[in-house]
Amino acid sequence: MKRILNFTIGFLIIFGILFFCKFLINFTKIPFPAPILGIIVLFVLLSLKIIKEEWINDFCKFILKYMILFFMPAFVGVIEYFDIISKNLYPILATIFITTILIMIITALFTENVVKYKRLYNLRKRAQK
Repeated sequence: MKRILNFTIGFLIIFGILFFCKFLINFTKIPFPAPILGIIVLFVLLSLKIIKEEWINDFCKFILKYMILFFMPAFVGVIEYFDIISKNLYPILATIFITTILIMIITALFTENVVKYKRLYNLRKRAQK
């Protein structure tokens, strides 16, 4: 019973944030995707410990477990527009490969800088003792 309650609370929190962000985007007419704003708001709320991780944990595990089902409509869309995609296959593939490489490079640089900062922070902390 407790797990069902936690699942429901997580569902209500995540979708409440999403609907709030959709309302905010529609109200302010800002050209920004509501789901991305929702992710940012959820991150801020979790970081500030306004929302506890335990509250949304069960629902997030469920979403991650069945994530492939959420991509099925996109796959059906790919099949439906196969002729358009096949005509533009080279630009699509170029975009996929270039952005993948850029993301890998940016992630590597970011991770390297975080590790350097962490080491420097630990060295300074030890030096102060």
